[in-house]
Amino acid sequence: MSDIEQLESRITAALDRIAWSVENAPAAAAPAPAPMQAAPDADLVEELEIERATNERLVASREKHVARIERLETKVLRLTDRLEQLGAENKRLHSVIAEMSDNNSALRSANASHQDGSGTAAASIEAELEHLKTTRANDLAELDDIMAELAPNLKEA
Repeated sequence: MSDIEQLESRITAALDRIAWSVENAPAAAAPAPAPMQAAPDADLVEELEIERATNERLVASREKHVARIERLETKVLRLTDRLEQLGAENKRLHSVIAEMSDNNSALRSANASHQDGSGTAAASIEAELEHLKTTRANDLAELDDIMAELAPNLKEA
């Protein structure tokens, strides 16, 4: 047993020396541990690249859609203007048709009473001529609209 007591006293003495060294050691700042410079995680780098590629595709898609929206807005404005023009022309045509109808009624009554209807006939012919000119102008405008719609498709082909 004396060996055990001897080992015990030696261990106790060593622990006392360690305790005394810790208590009486100068208060020198221990060097701060260097921040860990972890190697970049390959999975995170890959995910970052995937996100960047996705972001680039989304930005390109957004720009494409914005351009398309701008083209459509321009087209809507142009067609709205054309619709307003056609509405005004339609009103004018209605008045020409009403005038032609009145002239035809006057011609029928002049014909029924065997009166000279040359003045009424001339007015009727003028109204019909005006109607034909307006119809032709509308047809030409409609053809222009059709050609304007087809032009981008023809350029792409």
